[in-house]
Amino acid sequence: MKKLAIATALCLTALPAFAEPACEPGETLKPVWESIKTFEEQGGEVLKFKINDGGCYEIYGKLEGKKFEVFFDPNTGEEIDRIES
Repeated sequence: MKKLAIATALCLTALPAFAEPACEPGETLKPVWESIKTFEEQGGEVLKFKINDGGCYEIYGKLEGKKFEVFFDPNTGEEIDRIES
């Protein structure tokens, strides 16, 4: 029972490290293609695109031989986070 409690506590403390960013979509959103174009202009290859549960644009792609998840603010079109996957 102690092992289960310890494992649960460790998992709960690790959750924020894996949390994706959240965005508050406003009245005027930037087109999705602008975020994709920004990543491609950096030399990236877009493999998949979605809008995450937090409302941010999320690109799964490759850049310099590495896979990334890149998050963009839908209001400004600016990159807000990049996670190597």
